[in-house]
Amino acid sequence: MLRRHLLLSAALHAASPDSVETTAGHVRGHSSNGVTVFRGIPYASPARFLPPTKAAPWANVRDCTHTGPRCIQGPGNIFLSPTIGEYFRGSADRAELASQPDSENCLVLNVLTPSPRGKRPVMVYIHGGGFVAGSAHLTLFADRFPLEQDVVLVGVNHRINVFGYLFLGDLDPQFSTGNIGQLDLIAALQWVRANIANFGGDPHNVTIFGESGGAAKISTLLAMPAAAGLFHKAILESGSLLKVATREDATAAARALLTKLGLAHNQAAKLRDLPPRDLLNAAVPNQLTPVIDGRTLTQQPWDPQAPAASAHVPLLIGCCKDETSLGALKDDALHSLTAASLRERILQAKVAPDQVDPLLAAYRRENPNDSPTDCWFRFATDRDARLKAIRQAERKLAQAQADVFMYHFAWNTPMLEGRLRAFHTAELPLAMRLVRYPAAEPLSRHLASAWAAFARRGTPNAPGLLSWPKFTLEKRATMVFDAPVSTAQEDPARDSRRILHAARD
Repeated sequence: MLRRHLLLSAALHAASPDSVETTAGHVRGHSSNGVTVFRGIPYASPARFLPPTKAAPWANVRDCTHTGPRCIQGPGNIFLSPTIGEYFRGSADRAELASQPDSENCLVLNVLTPSPRGKRPVMVYIHGGGFVAGSAHLTLFADRFPLEQDVVLVGVNHRINVFGYLFLGDLDPQFSTGNIGQLDLIAALQWVRANIANFGGDPHNVTIFGESGGAAKISTLLAMPAAAGLFHKAILESGSLLKVATREDATAAARALLTKLGLAHNQAAKLRDLPPRDLLNAAVPNQLTPVIDGRTLTQQPWDPQAPAASAHVPLLIGCCKDETSLGALKDDALHSLTAASLRERILQAKVAPDQVDPLLAAYRRENPNDSPTDCWFRFATDRDARLKAIRQAERKLAQAQADVFMYHFAWNTPMLEGRLRAFHTAELPLAMRLVRYPAAEPLSRHLASAWAAFARRGTPNAPGLLSWPKFTLEKRATMVFDAPVSTAQEDPARDSRRILHAARD
């Protein structure tokens, strides 16, 4: 009788639009603004420093109406930031949704679907925060996006920082597999392939997208053979990653961590017994990245060429105009530059002295209304984030097997009296229909529609949208997103690009 009752209960829940069957058991979500939201669905099980295993099954319908945990990390919550919190929430309200628990047991994902019936494009959001912070929590604010664009939106939490990117393989053979955080993402994509049809998604039409560290993780996934076939398109926003850590550098970082914790280099296994906060506090964040471990990743992902594992995957790549402005808020001198102090800063940035004046002249021709501070932010972006995005696009084109589309986000946000400009990550909330400022509403609609069109058909072109040509080496077409008007331009800022890129070649 008990078994019959459980089976009947499961069947009833499965028939509900808020209840869906997965390979581990039924899950129940809740309705929000016309979509059904499932929070914190387990997609795998973690064990410290080891690859993920299958999620343990459950017997009853699992309540997935509460936010699942993010990986243990340092303090901070972008959604409550006094500077950009409202921008990322898309509202002065909804702060109550920002709460997130922390846990090592963080292999959970969110699913937002207009209906469990149908066969929609699937967009899997891989969060930023470098390799040390962040979560997929943005998807829980973005319920407007899947409803308007008729897609299924998935957001993945995974192991990061010391729990996801510490490489111990050369210190203890039981940890020979590295890139644990990347393997979590692969496990999540395997879950999507096995389960997303029950949420109204098409497992044969999956797009991964992410900003900053999320784009860096995607850059790495594109080179990992185990990820091949699990996604079909990729959007990389302000985080094109060409090279990862060598095995030698990663092992040196692991030895330094052991020493800092008072352990010998042959005692890596003891790290599994330490309190998680002790591990986190002892690690050096910039030493925690993907690594060429010889098993999951056997060569540099994008250097000197694009990875063969994803040769047929179309890409949409770009960055923001003022990538460094958010991190430079406390540099008051930077916000009052003169022509002379701008020149001095560029010299200090190790541009060849004979190239400084031609570079500044090119910037003045290309953007005659820019202040010296505006010019500095363009320069800081062009020589790093934009250079890497273009290099990635060029190397992808050399394979001649899939299309590439390039964008540049140029809208100056009004926050802090405009000091932030088109800051790093500024387009991400708009692409997910989170709009804090009414002036950005048309721009947000364009971004979201283009992203969804790319997910649907492999091109950001669709009826009612501006024509967005493919990126080619001959014309270098780039969609420059701005308000009130966005335009597709051929090789924007060509002269300054050539000077900077020649200096790096």
